[in-house]
Amino acid sequence: MLKQIALVVALVASSAAVAGSAGTTAIISDKEEVVTFTVADNTWAVVAANSTKGLTKMREFHDMGDAGVQQIDYVVNCSNRKLSMANFQVLTEMSAKTEVADRSMGDLKFYQPVIQHDINIVDNVCGGRLAMNKLRAIN
Repeated sequence: MLKQIALVVALVASSAAVAGSAGTTAIISDKEEVVTFTVADNTWAVVAANSTKGLTKMREFHDMGDAGVQQIDYVVNCSNRKLSMANFQVLTEMSAKTEVADRSMGDLKFYQPVIQHDINIVDNVCGGRLAMNKLRAIN
């Protein structure tokens, strides 16, 4: 498990989008401060520590074992509790270079979450759990 987490961290660091500024791109860049937390077994997330115009970026990882790791980028609007998927890709040991779409915030389509997984994303990003993790990261 630790080996897989180290692999994902290395892949994330090498595949982070840096083309746009952190304020306009919908994907977490390697220059942004993030807060990491565990969502469930084999699932963890990083959230941008700072919101831009009320929009918060989140990257979720789902460990699929030998098949790799799903990396899903979301943007959450806490003012109306809506969500948008900004990017999806599967990271594997074999993929030396991954392509990350450089989507801007203006390109996103937001929806009201209905399934529990999406509701949990909004709750984690907009609720007290993330605020507590931010405080721990600062201290």
